Amino acid sequence: MMIQFVVTGYWMFLFTFLLANLLILALNFLSFFQLRETSVAPEPEAALPLLSILVPARNEEQCIEACIRSLVAQTYQRLEVIVLDDNSSDTTGSIVQGIVDELAPTQAGRLRLLQGASLPEGWIGKNYACHQLSQHAIGDYFFFTDADTVHASGAARAVIACMQQLEVKLLTAQPEFELGSLGECLVVPLLNFTIMTLLPVALVRLRPEASVATGNGQLLCFQRSAYEKIGGHAAVKGNILEDVLLARAVKKVGDRMAFVDAMDVVRCRMYRSFSEVWSGFSKNLFAFYNYALPFALGALLLNLALFVVPPLLALAAFLLHLSTSVVVSGASAYLLAVVMRVLLTLRFTRQRHALALLLALCLLHPLSIGLECLILLNSIRCHYQGTGVSWKGRQYNRQNASKGRNSGSEIVAMRQVNQAKHEDIRKIEQDWNIQRQLRRKRGQILKRNSTQENTIDEA
Repeated sequence: MMIQFVVTGYWMFLFTFLLANLLILALNFLSFFQLRETSVAPEPEAALPLLSILVPARNEEQCIEACIRSLVAQTYQRLEVIVLDDNSSDTTGSIVQGIVDELAPTQAGRLRLLQGASLPEGWIGKNYACHQLSQHAIGDYFFFTDADTVHASGAARAVIACMQQLEVKLLTAQPEFELGSLGECLVVPLLNFTIMTLLPVALVRLRPEASVATGNGQLLCFQRSAYEKIGGHAAVKGNILEDVLLARAVKKVGDRMAFVDAMDVVRCRMYRSFSEVWSGFSKNLFAFYNYALPFALGALLLNLALFVVPPLLALAAFLLHLSTSVVVSGASAYLLAVVMRVLLTLRFTRQRHALALLLALCLLHPLSIGLECLILLNSIRCHYQGTGVSWKGRQYNRQNASKGRNSGSEIVAMRQVNQAKHEDIRKIEQDWNIQRQLRRKRGQILKRNSTQENTIDEA
């Protein structure tokens, strides 16, 4: 009797949870705001705010050129692109410098390359790189993006227009994930699956609570004043999931943010092999649960109960000729999960050549969840053994991160420093604008002189 009660309770809980996931997914499909190039009308250059696009880069020689060329080709005119070479051991810096030299004759100042300083104690590498970038930026908006992204030519204009339309101080977005290896195709789509089936994304913009904030470091665009108000990356200097914490901080100080669909304007190849997927997710997964073991293990067991156990029970009951109800219930739960994966794949896949494979891999959703659980266990193991995870030549663990926590007084002091710098930055911006005007006038004079010379020659 007790066993039957537990089994019945399990199936009731299972289907209630899965149907709630499906409902949230349907609501998100209806409410997920989409960034589109064609939906944004051009504005006069003088009306545009100055935008600083900031790119931290460490050992990114495989992808940095495509990223930077896509950024300097933006149709948005009032922008600067600043890349920080974070002590790369490959040719990242020289690739960017080559593009800087190439642009120098006609677009001097549109792209700058900085050399990163040595990493101080208590800082995560990416956070310190972003902090340094913010110290050199002069824009009204700070657009942080990763070196493994590629942007459509209208991406910057679409982002600024969206922020103004939605009246938000922070915009973060979901790009298109480019997938190559089998390991990527199995695991990376779970990022979309988790967010879109658990978080009603409209609440990120509509509700003030920090608990419904989310952030994606592949695209974080702050209004400068909001970034400075929360203390910038220095306020989260030792945290691996800095994007989520920055988003929560924006809400905590009373500013508004939005999470939108940028798949039409930004794409990202996060990893290039299963080994990179394993290391990258191992670095982040336990941190996602704030290093709380009960919370992490609870999530692991929930995932197994929802997505792995039902098809296994159905298969076992079918092969052993056991209860038909178990076969039907397990198969139904499995199909519900697969349907959600299929819907997400159809909605968020722009790689038409890969669509058939990705749809077929939806049938292996239990395997994807199993791999995610193994990666989480590895993340926990690395944490408790103290070894951390090696990523791009640096070691990441909680012990290092815990040294980077800031007190409230430190954050207040950082805000005061930012306010003191504000006037200096405005003066730099004025000089920058004057230099642009002089370059434009020089071009007009040269063009006029050339026209006059042609007229004289014809005479």
